[in-house]
Amino acid sequence: MEIRDDPALVQRLADWLRANVLQTWDGVRLARLERTSGGISYETWLVDAEDPGSGDGVRLVLRREPLRGPLEPYDVAREATVLRGLAGTGVPVPAVLGLCADPAIAGRPFSVLEYVEGEVPDYRTIATFPAWQDEHTRAHLTEEFVRILAELQRVDPTRVGLGSALPAGERERLHEVIDEMVAVATRRTEGWAAHPIFGHAARWCREHAPDGPPQDMVIVHGDYKVGNFIWRDDRIVALLDLEGATLGDPLQDLGYACHPAMREAQPELMAMLAPLADLLGRYERLSGRHVDPVRLHYYVIHALLFHTWTLLVGIPSIVESDGDMRMATAYSKLNQVTRLLTAQIDAYEEGRGVL
Repeated sequence: MEIRDDPALVQRLADWLRANVLQTWDGVRLARLERTSGGISYETWLVDAEDPGSGDGVRLVLRREPLRGPLEPYDVAREATVLRGLAGTGVPVPAVLGLCADPAIAGRPFSVLEYVEGEVPDYRTIATFPAWQDEHTRAHLTEEFVRILAELQRVDPTRVGLGSALPAGERERLHEVIDEMVAVATRRTEGWAAHPIFGHAARWCREHAPDGPPQDMVIVHGDYKVGNFIWRDDRIVALLDLEGATLGDPLQDLGYACHPAMREAQPELMAMLAPLADLLGRYERLSGRHVDPVRLHYYVIHALLFHTWTLLVGIPSIVESDGDMRMATAYSKLNQVTRLLTAQIDAYEEGRGVL
């Protein structure tokens, strides 16, 4: 609404697109601006642009930094660097068509990406997805899901701007990540009731952090799940939402894919796609890596800690004037995720199965 209801902003955006993305057009008229409903970080807008002279039209995707959010600070240029670096690799991503750092154009920095046609199944609704309902097609969907992860881990981190400053090791990296989560949560929830489960789980994750040499680190998506890719013609044609990409353990994304909160409808299906043994077998075959089940279990717990953290730091934004009311669902989700978090820590300590 903020963009659509500001004619001056719409005109500035149209003029910027004409100068930076659609240079061969006589002019640009924005026929449609519609914000997608997914995600709680970047704003994603579908933009239908028309050339008044020729009648040509094109659909674009605009990714704008939010005013506030659980993953601050935001840097749309960083995601654009990752996307550009992945172009031409085995990881399909939308092309970056433009990048604007000037907040005077659309209020905040933004990028413009190509629009990729296809379906975006979500873990909450994938059971209604035709490709999921057929067992053979679901197996192929699982294969694609794991194949793209394996391809992402093969990409040279320096290609996407992530390999210049490697941590001394995986444990040090995890300690830095966990300490930062605790610091941000402490700052953002000042004046709110303390959440003992998060504090306990953060200490637990710090104490049990696995180690590994920096040369074993790979590109980590950070939110690798159903809902962050586009599916078309029995293929994943685009991997989405790479704003959190970093370097880390190869099992971090695999652990995130096994996130218990994202498969409560069918707990036996990791990522709502396949049983654990099937998923791990495909990963070992496609990546050439062995999966240590105990180490994988740690990264499942780490994913739950991260999810708990995003909810904790997002809840205060509900009462802020520039906050995001979509975070109101965090109240019920926080109970769900902390319940799963404590259960997984108990299972790990008791030596019970990975999941």
